[in-house]
Amino acid sequence: MSLTQQARYRRLTAGVAVGAALLTSAACSAAAQPVAGTSAAAGPVRDGGTLVVAQTSDVDPGGFLKTSVGNILSEYQVFETLTLIDAKTGKPTGVLAKSWKLAPDARSIDITLRDDVTFHSGRQLTANDVLFTLKTVQDPAAGAANQPIAAQITSMKAEGDHELKLTFSKPTPNIFDLFETMPIVNPATYAGNAAGKVVDGTGRYSWTSWTPGGKVVLTKYAKYRDAKDTHLDKIEINVINDPTAIVSAIRSGRVQYGTGIAALDSRSLGKQPGYALVTSGGSALSLAFDVTKAPFDNKTVRQAVQYAIDRNRINEQVEGGQAEATDLPWRSSTAGYDKTQAEHYTYQPDKAKKMLAQAGVKNVTLDVVTLNSPESTGIFQIVKNNLAAVGITAKAVPLAPTDYDERIAKRDMGAPAVLIMGSNALSPASQLVSRPEYVASDNLLKFKSAQYSALVQKVTAATSTAEQKSAVHDYNAYLLDQAFTVPLITRPTLTVRTQAVGGIKSTQAGFIDLGTAWLSK
Repeated sequence: MSLTQQARYRRLTAGVAVGAALLTSAACSAAAQPVAGTSAAAGPVRDGGTLVVAQTSDVDPGGFLKTSVGNILSEYQVFETLTLIDAKTGKPTGVLAKSWKLAPDARSIDITLRDDVTFHSGRQLTANDVLFTLKTVQDPAAGAANQPIAAQITSMKAEGDHELKLTFSKPTPNIFDLFETMPIVNPATYAGNAAGKVVDGTGRYSWTSWTPGGKVVLTKYAKYRDAKDTHLDKIEINVINDPTAIVSAIRSGRVQYGTGIAALDSRSLGKQPGYALVTSGGSALSLAFDVTKAPFDNKTVRQAVQYAIDRNRINEQVEGGQAEATDLPWRSSTAGYDKTQAEHYTYQPDKAKKMLAQAGVKNVTLDVVTLNSPESTGIFQIVKNNLAAVGITAKAVPLAPTDYDERIAKRDMGAPAVLIMGSNALSPASQLVSRPEYVASDNLLKFKSAQYSALVQKVTAATSTAEQKSAVHDYNAYLLDQAFTVPLITRPTLTVRTQAVGGIKSTQAGFIDLGTAWLSK
């Protein structure tokens, strides 16, 4: 797959650990997670109307299997996945899958599909459509972000129109992370998706038109299996590249919901009468080091730097208190998350000074690669001041997203330190085989050891909740000790709606579900 696409996906998506579910029945309609908002409650449910939304990136109709950021507002309206993960329980709920049985050893899964699903073209969904999608995702040329998980499937077979069986090369309890982020496509039209003229899904809204760089229009699919819960007539997705212009459009009433707005602007607007701050998804922002570059080839130095950082200050000054100061990349609901471990690197500048002195380190100057964004810049300023207080001079190397992604793809950040943003959407098992700073081989930070590889293997092979807790706890302990990459904060993605909009939901992976949204006026 495209490593650039991998990097973008890792920054922009979110999720939780998945247990080894056995036999589960689906809910009657597409499952999605409620999105929290502030005090501006939406008005009563009303049918009809066109919801006008805005985002900063253009839609990518050829990138629905790549989890492209430009599809954050369209993907889960037009397409559906087999399952989605419940934010409260961490367990999968059914969407296109009616039921499933994951083998006790997590080496195979039997899936039964709903038999009342049709594509917008009118053809009924079958198991062969799922097999086509899985095979496409397995192909590295497709650039699917979840390809490392799909690659574990060694055989797949349809057992009737609505049943299929998947077999894995090793225990794969994180298979639901793949299902969460894999919209099922129509084999007959998939090749033409990129042109944006015919995009055929099974969701509540059908793809009507796309003006590149301009907007997408989605129309209610009247034959959806429970269309009575689809309230809007249309959804219009406008591309407005300037985040501040989206704020102006929301204020003027031309747009009712916007994504891609700077966190500070989102918080400010969301607190004002008539608007609400919407939270979804989540990311971990970490300070990481290339362990081949002195003095960060010394574990003590890496640890000292982590003790030097005031994480609570980052949360309050940059994130407005919306983040969590933590040393772990996982969500707190993850099996194996340990609050004591999460608070390992408390702010102790005096201890950091002593450790640096013991390591013989003084008068150090280092470059720190960051994304050229208000958030990353704000975090760097605090890190810079914290490091200056312990005798380290830090200089920022701000990069545009494309340059940042390219360096990640090449596994060469060009500097000894990096402020790296990664999704904390997926389970640890999935993150450890996909995120470049954590993978055991070809690690972005050049870190490798037999013990680390064994711990990664233990996490990815764990099937029961008890095994997952033990494996993740042991991995955490080693990660904190080696300190080659340690989070500073984790935080949700912030967006803004007007008071007129209700029913906005989010997938656990952070994509927005407007399927049952409404306009109260």
